[in-house]
Amino acid sequence: MGERQLLKKEATTDITEHNFSALEKALTMEGAEVVKEIKEAGLKGRGGAGFPTGLKWELALAEEADDKYLICNADEAETGTFKDRYLMENVPFKVLEGIIIAAYAVGANKGYIYIRGEYSKPIKIFTKVLKDAYDEGLLGASILDSDFNFDLRLIKGAGAYICGEETALLNSIEGKRGKSRTKPPYPIQSGLFGQPTVVNNVETLTSAREIIDLGAEEYGALGTEESKGTKLVCLSGDISKPGVYEVEFGELTIREIIEELGQGVKNDEQLKFIIPGGASTSIIPAEKMDVDYSYEAIAEIGSSLGSGAIIVLDDTHSLLDLMVNVSRFFMDETCGTCFPCKDGNKQLNYLLKKAVQKGGFTKKEIELIRSIGETIILSARCGLGQTSSNFINSIFDNYQAEVLQRGNEDAEN
Repeated sequence: MGERQLLKKEATTDITEHNFSALEKALTMEGAEVVKEIKEAGLKGRGGAGFPTGLKWELALAEEADDKYLICNADEAETGTFKDRYLMENVPFKVLEGIIIAAYAVGANKGYIYIRGEYSKPIKIFTKVLKDAYDEGLLGASILDSDFNFDLRLIKGAGAYICGEETALLNSIEGKRGKSRTKPPYPIQSGLFGQPTVVNNVETLTSAREIIDLGAEEYGALGTEESKGTKLVCLSGDISKPGVYEVEFGELTIREIIEELGQGVKNDEQLKFIIPGGASTSIIPAEKMDVDYSYEAIAEIGSSLGSGAIIVLDDTHSLLDLMVNVSRFFMDETCGTCFPCKDGNKQLNYLLKKAVQKGGFTKKEIELIRSIGETIILSARCGLGQTSSNFINSIFDNYQAEVLQRGNEDAEN
């Protein structure tokens, strides 16, 4: 079944023994037919934003240019996320196949796989994979004796979280400082070196490979009406059995994922809350976890699925310390282009550390922190700033009484 294929390890490390059936199938189709399959399967981007992949490809296919680029975003820096690393290490040929299929579908003739610099093993694996692919006629001119030409190169990231954002990633490939670009124009219109560019996550491209192999109808039968297929979930934090798990959308609740797959909270501690998709997503308290794992169900309770990184927290942690840690992360990782994001996250971190020192917040301090966060959200031009205060605000939404300074529970200042 499709839900078992994406995560299953390759039986071979020899590219000549891998069955590139999906690529062979795609090359017998027109690019528009491949795009149609992806649209009908209902695939959403697995990097965090959840944008419809088929729509992105359709828009890119319609662009006319001498050069088009396909970028595989493997700069997996979101907190608690390690699914793309698993795919690159264990099913590299499926990842490669997905990249080539995507390039063929949108008419791209050049591409890059941008791998997080700390991922030494995936970098080593893909250095060999690309060499072998050229040797076997899977990259370069006349791929598999077709009229499709596509060159793929590997780029190592330099450790900047912001480069997971697609326009900052493009700047990095061009040799520029990793900072976000103003949109529009969107990368599909003017991306790498000013040419039409599609940027997709590793899991997205591997899922696209599965869709072509299985067919849109079979893949689309998995999941829910609004969340098609399967999702790789990264379990970490205070969990007994951390790891990467593949789940069909809507098949399990968040609580079932934690208790059945992750074997529950470690050391028999009490579950407090989870972070469902990395530090940029709002927390989900324990009492709200009996909800199906899908884009729409999680959105209905005020959070987002994000990258699929479920970080489990028990009740032994200091909420104040957690807020400071998350705030420090975004303060350090902002590219500094948008002044409200650059200075606002610094001010948030200052106010949070001040609260730690005095044992909590006053209500006016909470209002100030929320106001600064709202300013950052409204003024930031990329996802980092637009999501940097989600965690903090969700702590206030769910646990305000716990983080108020003792003696100020009813006071206004």
